[in-house]
Amino acid sequence: MIKSPKKSRGQRAEGTREDFVFSLPLGFEAPKFIYEKDQRIFSETCSARKKASLLNRIYLFMGIPSALCLLPSAFLRRFWLLSLFALCLLTGCSGQKTPNFLQMVSEKMEGQKVKIPEIPAEAAQPPQGPTSVSLTPEQEQQIGLKRESVELQPFQVTLLSTGRVQAAGDSLAHISPPVPGKVTTVFVELGQRVRKGQTLALVKSDAIGQIESDLLQASLQNQADLKQAQVQLNFSKAAYERELKLFGDRISAKADLEAARTQYEKDVANLQAVQTKLRSAITVAEERLSLAGATVGVAEQVVHTGHISPNFIVTAPRDGVIISRTINLGELADPSKELFTLADLSRVWLVADAYEQDIDKIRLGQPVQVTLDSIPNKVFSGKINYVADTLDPQTRTLTIKADVPNPGLNLKPDMFARLQVLVDNANILTVPRSAVVRNGDNNYVYVETGEHRYEERLVKLGDDNGQSTQVINGLKLGEKIVTEGTLALQGTALKAKDGG
Repeated sequence: MIKSPKKSRGQRAEGTREDFVFSLPLGFEAPKFIYEKDQRIFSETCSARKKASLLNRIYLFMGIPSALCLLPSAFLRRFWLLSLFALCLLTGCSGQKTPNFLQMVSEKMEGQKVKIPEIPAEAAQPPQGPTSVSLTPEQEQQIGLKRESVELQPFQVTLLSTGRVQAAGDSLAHISPPVPGKVTTVFVELGQRVRKGQTLALVKSDAIGQIESDLLQASLQNQADLKQAQVQLNFSKAAYERELKLFGDRISAKADLEAARTQYEKDVANLQAVQTKLRSAITVAEERLSLAGATVGVAEQVVHTGHISPNFIVTAPRDGVIISRTINLGELADPSKELFTLADLSRVWLVADAYEQDIDKIRLGQPVQVTLDSIPNKVFSGKINYVADTLDPQTRTLTIKADVPNPGLNLKPDMFARLQVLVDNANILTVPRSAVVRNGDNNYVYVETGEHRYEERLVKLGDDNGQSTQVINGLKLGEKIVTEGTLALQGTALKAKDGG
């Protein structure tokens, strides 16, 4: 160190740039504010209070007690600064450039954050390559470690999806009135089970009343014609018999006999025509009433009783449950309005959506298994009976339907259900799901490589059936893997990677 010539106490208190430069160790750059003749520049630019506040900020950042800034001696201040620089020199890394002190002070005073260098991603990644773990027999027993050999096993490939229960489309019956009318009686309630032919409602229809009225009028007219024809027949019959007797007694001519016989035959045919006309009117009226919803035999009843009944009965076309009722007493009904919806729930459909990547695995007739949260211990079986030809443009999924028998009527429409499609069954290389551990995006299993020694092995997995997982790559037939205690083994492997 090169020392400057000694000066008086007053000269040292004031200080000069040359004095301070020669009092520093070689290789250091003194802060700029020390070159500005210490107290003289501060006294000219700011008050004593502002000077103390600024000095406090600087020295606090440097880790020096704020009380030192009030020391009257410039020599003491320089001594503390020299001590700080010497400490930085001793603790700094060799070969690195000394940080710019003024820049750090400026950033601190202006509220700027000092940027921390980022660690490269490569340096943060764990070391590559398999990790081997050795355990003692006591440790294996403590974590419950179990091993199995990798073998070819029957593997049921399945696809999982969710859906909802729906009444089978071919078991639904939408019941509407064939003609307009007014509901006079409703005999069933929503959710009620009914039998085929059971009366559901009674509707009064003006159309049926008109048909019956026309039939009754035709019947009455026919009866009058029938009586007249019968009287005429009786008269011609008597005339014919009289002419026949006179002709036998050789009293009347043969021409008179032929004329009487012709009239008699004509009256017989007329009577038969009147009778046939009545039967035809009844048949036509019966057909019209049947189309209007009236029961069979109503036309005969109107003819024989002479009474009009304009009501028709709405009956159940099949066994089932009333799942919809849109009519009440006194309301008007017409063919465009549905009165009841009847469903046979002894079999239902399960409607689900298959993902686009699974489309090529789904076929008609594939068996399915259905489970519900409301009935957790029961599995329903069925078969796929419909696969859509187009995807849903919004969800990018394919609609499928499965026909599921429902003898106990446990499956209700709009229930949420889980569908498992049994795609295929083959002997492939599989491992239990408990043998697979996941780290990030990778799957690993622990393979026994020696006595109480296990290696972490990266594997590529395929389909999963809920119990076992298909192994595409990473394992060989006959290798022993850990099936129980894998989580504890994974913790030990992670410690080994970290060098613990």
